[in-house]
Amino acid sequence: MSPAANAPRLFPDQVGTPRHQTNLRAVASADKDAASLLDLMYDGFYLLFLLKGKHAPMDADVFRDRIKQFLTAFERGATRMQASAEDIYLCKYAFCATVDEAVLMSGFKARDAWIRLPLQMQFFGEQLAGEQFFEKLEDLRRQGAPRVQALEVFHICLLLGFQGKYLLEGTEKLGYLTARLGDEIARIKGHGAGFAPHWSAPDRVQNQLKNEVPLWVIGSVFGLMALLGFLGLRWQLTEQTKQALGAHHHIVQLAPQVANITITLP
Repeated sequence: MSPAANAPRLFPDQVGTPRHQTNLRAVASADKDAASLLDLMYDGFYLLFLLKGKHAPMDADVFRDRIKQFLTAFERGATRMQASAEDIYLCKYAFCATVDEAVLMSGFKARDAWIRLPLQMQFFGEQLAGEQFFEKLEDLRRQGAPRVQALEVFHICLLLGFQGKYLLEGTEKLGYLTARLGDEIARIKGHGAGFAPHWSAPDRVQNQLKNEVPLWVIGSVFGLMALLGFLGLRWQLTEQTKQALGAHHHIVQLAPQVANITITLP
């Protein structure tokens, strides 16, 4: 099956746009089956997965319009589910921030148009998502269980590669934050419950991410890390040994060579 056949409804059709109304009806049908805000975000998350996989949008304006349609459908579905206005706003904010970063960090033709007008500026009037994303996330974490659906959306955005301010500060802290957030969500939803049990999308996305990396590549990476660790440890021990023995070089020395005189008698 071709990638185009698997593309989410947010991607522009490659040949004309007669399927536009069909796509909107399909989105509305999917909304009726949604059980959470995470369900409603599935098409958006799959879009992000494709962007990370270097599937470039053909036209920036058409792509931007499709995202606007998606966000409108998401808001309509979330309102039908009686989600709070703040949760709807935050989910849209997190999604737009993640799309912006994915496009701006890419080599897509749409990148130049995105620099001039990213989604966060178009819909929220600011360009501070690198910091604001994590400030909003911390506020959600403090509130806990009542905001778990929004927390799930933020968590998936992190799993799909959003870095924000951590792009400069280092990914180790971001990895720890993402893991902690996953633990908090699991604890809120109950230890026995799987993550988003009523929604298959995260599993589908994660499985596709795993399938992108062959096992031999993972094994090779770990093998290389082990070899580098061994060589580094060996070098460190050698240097420490030289330094330790160097301080006592005067204790163990070879005896001075005795001069020998050879006399040959006639």
